[in-house]
Amino acid sequence: MQQLAFRSMVIALTACAGLPFGCAGHAAVDGGADGGPQLTVVEMCERLASARCGLLNRCYPAFAREALVDCRHYEQTRCLDGYQALRTSFEANRVELNVEAILRCEVRLGQSSCPPSFPPAHPGGFLAPFADCELGTGLLRGKVPAGETCDTAVECAAGTVCVTPGGVCRGICSTAPQENEPCAFGCAAGFRCDLNGTEDDTADDRCVALKPLNTTCSSSAECASDLVCVGTCRPRAKLGETCRLDKSRLSTCEPGLACDVTPFVSSSTGQCVIPQGLGASCQFHWSCQAGLICARDWAPFPTMAPGPGICSQPQALGAPCTGTPYTLFVGDMCEPGSYCDDTQHTCVTPPKLGEPCLPSLQNCAGVNMYCKPVSGDQGVCVGKVSQGERCAFDLDATRTVVIPCGSGYCDKQTTQTCRAAHKALNEMCESAGECLSNRCAVQSDRTLRCANPC
Repeated sequence: MQQLAFRSMVIALTACAGLPFGCAGHAAVDGGADGGPQLTVVEMCERLASARCGLLNRCYPAFAREALVDCRHYEQTRCLDGYQALRTSFEANRVELNVEAILRCEVRLGQSSCPPSFPPAHPGGFLAPFADCELGTGLLRGKVPAGETCDTAVECAAGTVCVTPGGVCRGICSTAPQENEPCAFGCAAGFRCDLNGTEDDTADDRCVALKPLNTTCSSSAECASDLVCVGTCRPRAKLGETCRLDKSRLSTCEPGLACDVTPFVSSSTGQCVIPQGLGASCQFHWSCQAGLICARDWAPFPTMAPGPGICSQPQALGAPCTGTPYTLFVGDMCEPGSYCDDTQHTCVTPPKLGEPCLPSLQNCAGVNMYCKPVSGDQGVCVGKVSQGERCAFDLDATRTVVIPCGSGYCDKQTTQTCRAAHKALNEMCESAGECLSNRCAVQSDRTLRCANPC
């Protein structure tokens, strides 16, 4: 019997808080002194929110729990909150909007063919589509040149990285490491960090070139971006050939094809297919054409792959449906703006603050809303929890729900409650909330330790 491919699914819940500043007063930001296209931060967030939500409704209806209007509001709030976190960098003129990249992303999100992958922000840890269309990964242009100080990575000019050895507060923008150079802070494009067989010793880590065709490999991350690892670096599979899921690739099939395979089931393989129309057999949603879902009875999952499903139109609100406790990971058969309630077996709207919810699905609507377990898989929609309250809940042997703390940190391993900061300088940490200094920083040995406040 096949087993779940991942041992510990942690439903780590974080979301952006509401904005503490108004939307007025943001000057238009252009791409430089050439008089190119202009865009305000608010306009950027409005346009990207609309494009992202359109993508979710168009390509990922099985995962789109928010109605289009609600999705746009939530996504815009998250985008503006992301800007707020970088506001100091903007005001100091160390970073600016990359307007051309923003407009390209808007077009791509709205017009690209649907990637045969999990949607952005999926909790399974897979490579995300349109990963370069985020504030921290492509929508901003750093203005700090090599050799000058930086507060965050996005401030550094293209081709450089913000190096902050030993937990210092301000780093130095430095040229991205090239071949055979140390890779404690990443590598330039086209290279990867080789640990040289000593995972605990970072002193010998070096940047090496991505592996070409037919080179022995243990992970697709070692191979050139157009190759996948099947013992050796190989081209992606063709129509009808065997394929599998790979966390380092959106798909192991050639462009235009989807891997018709059941996710999360150990050693599960499938075939590369052209996404199918209504009534066709399917193993997962991406095996169906855009706008369709793979209606399937997930009852045997995750101990084994269920029987094939059928490419179908999403079920309307109030219609009957077949659900699963693993909906958060595999989606459901309901239309955007609803989800499948496994107790009522109907498509229902997501609950709001104070209403009953299902912790396994984390089905609460809104920004900074979380389903806190009360008994088994029954819970209530809440905001962040207070110190002394429980914040970590084991649903079963593979799934843990962690609710963010309003202050301090969630002690997941021992008390499972929100605790006040108590760790001294140089103690190992996972988050700033653990440290009396309120700062948990990466050290030169790559460990996270409590550091002096900036």
